Amino acid sequence: MQIYLLYAAIFISVILLIEGIWFIVRSRVSNDALVNKRIKLIRKTGQQDVGLSLLRDHRKRRMGNRFIAKLDSMIWASNLKINPYGLLILTGTLVVCLFLVLSVLGVDGRQRSIIALFFGTLPYGFVAMRARKRRKLFNEQLIPAVDLVSRGLQAGHPAAVALEIVAKEMPDPIGTEFGLAIDEINYGLDRTVALRNLGERFPSPDMQFFNAALEVQRETGGNLVEVLNNLTKMMRDRKAMGMKVKAMSAEGRVTGWIVGLLPLIIVLVINLMMPSYYRDHLDNPSFFQIMAFPLAFYIAGLVWMKRLVTIRI
Repeated sequence: MQIYLLYAAIFISVILLIEGIWFIVRSRVSNDALVNKRIKLIRKTGQQDVGLSLLRDHRKRRMGNRFIAKLDSMIWASNLKINPYGLLILTGTLVVCLFLVLSVLGVDGRQRSIIALFFGTLPYGFVAMRARKRRKLFNEQLIPAVDLVSRGLQAGHPAAVALEIVAKEMPDPIGTEFGLAIDEINYGLDRTVALRNLGERFPSPDMQFFNAALEVQRETGGNLVEVLNNLTKMMRDRKAMGMKVKAMSAEGRVTGWIVGLLPLIIVLVINLMMPSYYRDHLDNPSFFQIMAFPLAFYIAGLVWMKRLVTIRI
């Protein structure tokens, strides 16, 4: 019975692994050739409002469970074609299959739990990494996008047309997101609400400043071009200051990495040189109670060093 269970778990794990590799390769190839996701969808389907259906599905999931809404926002930012429930099912199935395989192979209970959780949650970690990377790219593209809006206004275009220039000329992700905002505006949604929805999909302080500048100018009037030029100057100054702070705190961050990894390296070396050093005490109930104190201080030290070198601009 155990051997059949092992075969079934290995089969399911291999299927999930192949599907995950194919999913990653397909998404990477499509993103390499992608200039603007919205324009590509319009050309493929012939429907100008194709992006609105994606937004409706995304908004429905945001109105549900808070965890599912947060997970869906992360998946949206990662630009991966997967449902939040599908990601949860994939992660849970992979964890269970790995746990069963390691159980049949005779791996210790604590070790198989740690290994199964680590490798089983890799799909979630990959999605989170992609989302973080695309959000960073969005923030980097926002400065030239605001410059493009400012030049469009200087050329005599209204604000809506200047925003549409960004949707057509800028690459993904910012071109796609501005295009979806334009679609919402064209189908009756207020411009302020559409841009606020964009800021919710890709949270950014600079995007909030941009939305505030457009909203204040529409309510009170004034020279919007000058406001946007001052805004881009402030955004560039913030970016330069952030890079300067990052360079000045490089020594502290490297020290934190060394100090943080040193205890783990020492434990690994001791375990390799003397395997019985820790193994002989695992059956002692007080061993884990005693080890909880240095582990707690170790985690507190990592958190404190992280806060010391993290400076918000």
